[in-house]
Amino acid sequence: MLNQATPSLDRDLRAWGALVVLPLCYVAAALWAREAGGPFWLWYNLDPAYFYLLDALNVLNLTAPGVIYHPGTPVQWLGALILKIASPFTGAAAITDAVLAEPEVHLRLISTVFVVLNGAALVVLGRIGYRAFGVPAAALLQLAPVISMVVLKNSYLVKPEALLLVTTVALASVSVLSLDAGLLERRRNRFAVAFGVIAGFGVATKITALPVFLLPLFVLGGRGGRLGAFVLYGVSAAAAFILFTLPAAESYVDMIGYFTKLSQGTGAYGGGAPGFIDWARYPEGVAKMFKRPAFHVVFVLSLVVLAAAWRRRHAGGATPAGEVRLLAGIWVAQLAQVLLVAKQPNAMYMIPSFVLIPLAVVLVWRLAGGMLAGRPGAARILGPGLAVLLAVLVAAQGYGVSKLGRELGRDHKAALSIDNGRFDRCARINLYASSSLSFALMLGDYVTGSRFSERLAAIRPANDYWLEHWWDQSRLVLRGWRGPEDITQVLNRYPCVVYRGTNWRPMDRLMPKVVPGLRFDAQCKAGKETIAAAGVDCDGRAMPKGMP
Repeated sequence: MLNQATPSLDRDLRAWGALVVLPLCYVAAALWAREAGGPFWLWYNLDPAYFYLLDALNVLNLTAPGVIYHPGTPVQWLGALILKIASPFTGAAAITDAVLAEPEVHLRLISTVFVVLNGAALVVLGRIGYRAFGVPAAALLQLAPVISMVVLKNSYLVKPEALLLVTTVALASVSVLSLDAGLLERRRNRFAVAFGVIAGFGVATKITALPVFLLPLFVLGGRGGRLGAFVLYGVSAAAAFILFTLPAAESYVDMIGYFTKLSQGTGAYGGGAPGFIDWARYPEGVAKMFKRPAFHVVFVLSLVVLAAAWRRRHAGGATPAGEVRLLAGIWVAQLAQVLLVAKQPNAMYMIPSFVLIPLAVVLVWRLAGGMLAGRPGAARILGPGLAVLLAVLVAAQGYGVSKLGRELGRDHKAALSIDNGRFDRCARINLYASSSLSFALMLGDYVTGSRFSERLAAIRPANDYWLEHWWDQSRLVLRGWRGPEDITQVLNRYPCVVYRGTNWRPMDRLMPKVVPGLRFDAQCKAGKETIAAAGVDCDGRAMPKGMP
């Protein structure tokens, strides 16, 4: 018995070793990209990382989070939990002071935990995939975080998208586990509850993930499927959603109001003309969501294979029903997400669908192989073809990771090419979005309820301000650490003033209304940011003040 079992054990250990390689590569790639991208307070990182950091502090201090629009609550309470575990014997007030004093240290801590969680989820997916499909296919499943650089780029940031990766990987893992012979029939209710918990967590993390949770309905609806399993799935999902959003319970009315608003306007965030969709622009949005080859090619291949499987079944041929249902569920879920997201087309909202692409590829390969089993030539090609596809994808996505790192490095270098420290004597007025730690904290505090204003005012530079048009796009309000201030009085206190931000066009239109006689002595660029100064040049050298 020992001699018979040892080869199997050896193979199993080798498989385990092979299936931790890609998760470790993902962790390394994510942390490397984060390092290349620079501090979280750079203009392209700060929204919403600093919102979620300060809301983690709100939850830690047992107050409701201010950002409830994603809803995003799991990011907030997980952030609070990580901060507490890192300082288990320190009170909430002292942790808050430490975080406000060194926000980047704590953001990196939360980010690292999220990356490790994603890596661990990939190991689990690989192990389950190995039992179902073998090593090459299981390794292909583990390419989920890098199948699109949109997924990787968002997986290390402190935002809902980072948790959507682990959520969708968990959804894929349970789905693949259901293919184990007879397991779903024996434990259908347990699968329903597991799917429900994952769905509740995912929707609590970001509402745009909702369509991918159509997938479990296809898995649960197999032979012997019962209405009770669907009901149990729905009840479990609703209960999990409530549980995972409990820290924001006092804001449920506002949350529902916001989601209602989203459904009643044709524009972004519920704006625009009344209605759910602008039908004139909607087809363009759908086309935009399908433009990535990795998505639309696999989507079309999935449809072709599903059609062939349907024809084969009606002709009396056999097909693996579980795999057909799972592929159909992925296809429908991806289509539903495209149709939802196309209203406000943004590839970031498609992350759950992108994460499911490798599983769809494996199922297409498996089903095609089964249907072509009677053609030895085609069958011989499919096996090595998967290994070749895996090698090509690893190489291509490795290049993609390298390219992403270079792009982030360029943005990082450009943003820091003009240091705010050279303008220490001036009023430094930030526009959205500005590479400034003060601006990141000021904006984050404002959006999350202005609960740390006094503490921030005591430790941050007094000459940092923000021209805010966050809620009302038609006007600007100058804000200091403690709230609105008179811009004329502020300008008269300093020998110079410097404005900085990326969203310059509306500011250029609105600023003359706030500051009559506006003119600048110097204007320069730091990547996509514009810096405009009066009384000082772009190197911080004094000039005759040109602005009242």
